[in-house]
Amino acid sequence: MIRSLLTGVSGVIAHQKKLDVVGNNIANVNTTGFKKSTVAFQDLLSQMDRGAMAPDGNRGGVNPRQVGLGVKVGAIQTIHTQGPLTFTGNRTDMAIQGEGYFVVRAGNEQYYTRAGNFVLDGNSDLVASGNGYKVQGYEKVMGEDGEEIWGGGLVDINIPMGQKIEAKSTTLVGYRCNLDARVPSTTPGEEADPESVHRTSSVIYDSLGAEHNMITVWTKTGDNTWQWDVSIEGEDPEAETPEIAVTGGSGTVTFGSDGKIVLEESPVITVGFSAIGLEDTEIELDFTGKAFGKETIDGVTQYGSAFTTKPYTQNGYKMGVMNDFQVSEDGTLVGIYDNGHVDSLFKVSMAMFSNPQGLTKVGDTAFARSINSGEPNIVSATVEGAGTIAGSTTESSNVEITEEFTQMILAQRGYQSNARVITTSDSVLEEAINLKR
Repeated sequence: MIRSLLTGVSGVIAHQKKLDVVGNNIANVNTTGFKKSTVAFQDLLSQMDRGAMAPDGNRGGVNPRQVGLGVKVGAIQTIHTQGPLTFTGNRTDMAIQGEGYFVVRAGNEQYYTRAGNFVLDGNSDLVASGNGYKVQGYEKVMGEDGEEIWGGGLVDINIPMGQKIEAKSTTLVGYRCNLDARVPSTTPGEEADPESVHRTSSVIYDSLGAEHNMITVWTKTGDNTWQWDVSIEGEDPEAETPEIAVTGGSGTVTFGSDGKIVLEESPVITVGFSAIGLEDTEIELDFTGKAFGKETIDGVTQYGSAFTTKPYTQNGYKMGVMNDFQVSEDGTLVGIYDNGHVDSLFKVSMAMFSNPQGLTKVGDTAFARSINSGEPNIVSATVEGAGTIAGSTTESSNVEITEEFTQMILAQRGYQSNARVITTSDSVLEEAINLKR
């Protein structure tokens, strides 16, 4: 009787803990980045009434006879499944679609979270909303060849809104246009046939960021051969001292029978610009389309169709102020300037664990590593299954309310049943005491 009383007590305690866990899940049904928990029960040590007996001669074996002593909470596991994503429209919000965790810093402590409801503080640092934990990432370093390198240690991500960027003079202009193969050629020394001439214009920038309109005149001089002449709009190239002098501003290009430029006969072209009070500038003219980041050679073509002036690219810009930013799927934070220039600033870091269920909850929807979680593997988004980042979005709680209500009912009934065992055992014990009377 005493044994059944204690067994009932263990059941009440275990189911109370389950109710505590379920209640916490329900309380956090709308908590950004929250991960629900589940309870697993285990039975306690069983008391041996009689041991097992092996078969002997004509007598069969006998199984052990044991009486259980109750139940205990074997484990409370955090379920790290993906929560639904919610678009917020807030540019500092982020959500992870994958297995990774944001890395945040609180003083000298490093924590991990799925709650991407971030804000900018007074120092323009990206921090977790509500607790000020600083979001960690990699700062961009420019390599010797101008490539972006993301390395070094983790740093606080800082987004300097209102920061100025210096003007950059144009050093590359990429063309995309078609020259009509059907027009007649111009005889050297004679006035060019207007039908044989095509003009394209490109805005370029000097060292102070001032705009200039660069005019390129294309004149057909022979079968599959065109002459190009570059000038600055408003400048008289015949003037004795032009405001902006152009050197190397003419040449020829040759096309093959497929309408594409013959590279062997159309080398890399560089045009020099100089002016009083400005730094001398050399601009590479790319007629092949490589400036557009494509392998195919489709910059300037010669097909039997009308002249076209397609979009061009150039790498200069005037002085600008950063007035916006956005985050890409790989976690790159890109600053957007009012002059149209964009620049990579930081890359958000992510942590991976061999055993995420071994992480310790530390409050504020954050986790800390434990001796059973494994060491964090710090990577960038899209690397090693860490997942991608969705900007202006947060991950909602993975609590399913209908499932929690079901678990709550089961816990309630389990509690009631074990409480009934206690009251019944008490009644039986009372009857046993009454036997003395």
